[in-house]
Amino acid sequence: MQVENRTYAQAVECLNSLQTNAAIIEAINKAGGGINSRSLPEMREFCRKIGYEPRDFDSLNIIHVTGTKGKGSTCALVESILRNFYSSRKESMTNKIRTGLFTSPHLVAVRERIRLNGSMLSEEQFAKYFFECWDRLELNNLQHNFVEQLKPNYFRFLTLMAFHVFMREKVDVAIMEVGIGGEYDSTNIIEKPTVCGISSLGIDHQRYLGETIDLIAWHKGGIFKANVPAVTVDQPSIALDVLKKRAKDVNAPFIQVETHTKESLGNINIGLAGQHQLINVSLAIELCRIWLEKHRNIKFDIERVPQEFVPGLVKVRWSGRTQQLVLEKYPKITWFLDGAHTIESIQACMNWFNETAISKVDESQKNKSESSPNIERILIFNCTANRNGSEMLKNLTSQNSYIHFDHANFCTNVTFTTNQFKPDLQNNTIRIDENLTWQKTLAEIWPTLMSRSQKSETHVFPTIQNAINWVLEHCKENEHEVQVLVTGSLHLVGGVMAVLEIDV
Repeated sequence: MQVENRTYAQAVECLNSLQTNAAIIEAINKAGGGINSRSLPEMREFCRKIGYEPRDFDSLNIIHVTGTKGKGSTCALVESILRNFYSSRKESMTNKIRTGLFTSPHLVAVRERIRLNGSMLSEEQFAKYFFECWDRLELNNLQHNFVEQLKPNYFRFLTLMAFHVFMREKVDVAIMEVGIGGEYDSTNIIEKPTVCGISSLGIDHQRYLGETIDLIAWHKGGIFKANVPAVTVDQPSIALDVLKKRAKDVNAPFIQVETHTKESLGNINIGLAGQHQLINVSLAIELCRIWLEKHRNIKFDIERVPQEFVPGLVKVRWSGRTQQLVLEKYPKITWFLDGAHTIESIQACMNWFNETAISKVDESQKNKSESSPNIERILIFNCTANRNGSEMLKNLTSQNSYIHFDHANFCTNVTFTTNQFKPDLQNNTIRIDENLTWQKTLAEIWPTLMSRSQKSETHVFPTIQNAINWVLEHCKENEHEVQVLVTGSLHLVGGVMAVLEIDV
């Protein structure tokens, strides 16, 4: 069958077949497996099977980014700055920078993960490039008479496909976000990137990276390469020491950037909301400065933000992260979407929500940690059971916030009921608990975090669609303006966007 005759739906079906079953993942983890030193040799071999040597990707002038919090936002900022860099310059038509962006996870459609010039691949493009990679792997298996059809797992395949897309499209720069960690991540077959960046570090993915910040920093610092600038932001001191040592071990120039203030950025309105985004902006600016000096021979005054960076900072969009919107068909509801999924990022999310939603609250109410009489607030939350749900919920309660939630809805990350299934949102790596044990546990924890004078009703739902339907029905019954915060998981946010048919 010819590539051009196959569809996006067929590509997604094939891709989903590469997802590792949840039970297998659990068995591997119990045996002490998972991310390990075998990952990269295997990835390099898969790379060769589709026709590339890792050194071929040096031509992509890669910006490689890892971190715990903000790595996706940093990548989005870098891409927007570079794509819009020449918009105010005379030579814009001849020197425009063609960008490729690889990120994870996706919110609604898997093709969000691979973007060209800021736009995700079309369904036709995705199917074309997907089957080019798929068929090369199939042919290799046939040539070697493999009984078992050897293919990379879901994320590795998409990483290979991203490299293939960027090579075929001849992008000027590829911005590559690490999946998990760095040292053994499939993106780390990169040999000579232009610059490496590490966003804010915190505790996450302990099963794979370790329980302490120094172990996590070791993994993240694994992306550093000889003579390639290694750039990071303010970090916990023990993590910073580890990053410095990792940079020194490979002779990578180490740069720690200072965080810009709103004033030092000229009081511009950055396209990503939230005070915490200033950290990501600061990292992105330095990564772009280094890239432009090397590949466009443009020297910058490091004491100020280049004016050419401003269009990209203002125009950047990154769905599902500190995103606020009102939908025309539900005018009474303001949706606040943020995929925060660590204790630290949940705190940043609440800082943003306080800052954004507080304008709806009279100052007389502010110090009472109560809702305005005319505003009702609803939380929709889920996090994976291996994360510290109790601590995350503490950061969402009014004891740490000016905001009080009248209702807290806990649901799974299953998006639709079975008759409305969307293949892009299939996730075989998560075990489905039909008893909703984890959601019930979160619902039991929530009231214990309230003060005696506060009331917050809890609800448990089997799917995201059920939780959204409850909100919509509830809003029909009252005249209040409603604010809904969705957080705890990017998969949850993506599911909400799919149910509400919000464009990514």
